Amino acid sequence: MLWLFLPFVVILSGVVAYAADTIARKAGRRHLRWFGLRPKSTALLVAVLSGMGISAASLAAFLLLNRNAVNTIAQADQLRPQINALREEVRAVQHDLQAAQRDRDAARKEADRLRQEREATRQSLQKATAELQAAQTQRAAAQAQAQTLQQRVAELTQLRVQLEARAAQSRTRLAESEAALASSRDRARTLDARVQALNGQVATLDARAAQAEAAAQAAQARAAEAQARATQLDAQVRTLEASRQRVEAQRNQLAQERDAARAARDAAVAASAQAQAQRAAAQQERDRLAAERSGLLASRDRLRRERDAAAQARAAALRDRDAALRERDRVQADLAALRTQQADLRAANEALARDLASTRASLGKLQDEYSSTRDELSASRNTDLAFPKNDLVYAGVVPSVRNLDSFLENAAAAASSRGAKGNPAARLSSSARAALETKLRGLNTSTFVQCRAASNTAVGFPVDLSCDARPNLILYRGGQPIRRATVTLGDTRSLQSQIQNLVQDAVVDLTTRGVPSEYITNQGLDVNEFVDLLAQLSSRSGPNAVVGIAARDDVRPGGRVDLYPVLP
Repeated sequence: MLWLFLPFVVILSGVVAYAADTIARKAGRRHLRWFGLRPKSTALLVAVLSGMGISAASLAAFLLLNRNAVNTIAQADQLRPQINALREEVRAVQHDLQAAQRDRDAARKEADRLRQEREATRQSLQKATAELQAAQTQRAAAQAQAQTLQQRVAELTQLRVQLEARAAQSRTRLAESEAALASSRDRARTLDARVQALNGQVATLDARAAQAEAAAQAAQARAAEAQARATQLDAQVRTLEASRQRVEAQRNQLAQERDAARAARDAAVAASAQAQAQRAAAQQERDRLAAERSGLLASRDRLRRERDAAAQARAAALRDRDAALRERDRVQADLAALRTQQADLRAANEALARDLASTRASLGKLQDEYSSTRDELSASRNTDLAFPKNDLVYAGVVPSVRNLDSFLENAAAAASSRGAKGNPAARLSSSARAALETKLRGLNTSTFVQCRAASNTAVGFPVDLSCDARPNLILYRGGQPIRRATVTLGDTRSLQSQIQNLVQDAVVDLTTRGVPSEYITNQGLDVNEFVDLLAQLSSRSGPNAVVGIAARDDVRPGGRVDLYPVLP
């Protein structure tokens, strides 16, 4: 209507100017004099009055033809607070725009910081990869060392088995040697007994030989005595040759005695020779027994040396076994340490893999957020928005979870109709969909779902949805006051502010309980109803009045709401 009124006023101004000029010219030509004025002043007065009359007539005709304009002009004072409120909202929007620009700058700085963090993360990732490769190399070396140690353990185990077998053989040989030594000791004791017996016999023979020698010496002494007597006798014979005949008998007797002495001497010599022979035989037997004893002692010494060698071999085997056991224990300790290091390396690798996966996920999330923020800022700066953030994309009643796919298809169609493009044009993330499905199953009734834009979406891009579900139950009956308040009568501006606050509280109550603000007609009260309410309250007497805000029909989250004032 304003666009029609402005051209009319412009045209009317031209018509008034032309008509007034024409009438003034005609009045001037006639030289009219009104109220004693000069013709020029009269013509000027006629021009002014003509212009005023034409303007009044044109305005009256326009108002008669456009009665709504009269109402608009009458309601101008009433609409001025709303205009001021709208101006305040514009200022708030401009402030929000400035805040959004600051947020954009902050987002750019955050993007730069995230880029730096991404570079740092990439460097950390490279470093972690290098460390991982080094750890893998160390693990491979540790595995190779473990295999070498296992081979060494196997060799030592085999060596231990061989040493144990050799020790068993040595023990067997030692047992045999000890048995032979015991037998040799028994034989030596027997031989010692025989030697002692032989020594006794030798001593007896020596005693007998000594007796024989003494007898031989006595016989020799007797022979010498006999020889001396024989010599004496020979001397007596030679001296008494003359009386040989006389003493022939004595000489024969003496010859017999000499022969007997010689026989005794020969017998003593034979006994001495026999004794010497027996002594030589006893000495030979003693020498033989001594040689046999020396052989036995040599065998005993050899057996002792073998026993000592076997004991030394056994001790060496025991030392080798102990060394092998110590080596095995050391190898087992090294294996346990290597296994612990391997477990630590595996745990470190797993922790590093988890940290790397977490870093990658965080980096991907940051990149997605950065891309989304950059797209939003670029879209808000360079292109038209199909959906501002938190703008309603689609809403409807979903009977059950099975109908969610058709609901999302309708949401995509609604988004596509407003310029969003994509396949689909409206997207709901898997986590958000899972949460929505869980909520739908929990409500287990006919549910009203409203989906809004999660971010600023430019024309030609798909819109990301943020959905909320509420049970589609009756919140308020038709005619039931939603909000009621006592207002103070008197000042018109204060009364308007109180009613606007009451209406705003009722709208907030409805939106809080799941009714989309877009479903509330006029975002509150109609202007005519607002003016009528002000007129009714102005006509009332008294300082206060109770005013309520109700809906004409039952209020559900999925239904349109038409509010009106209620006065008791």
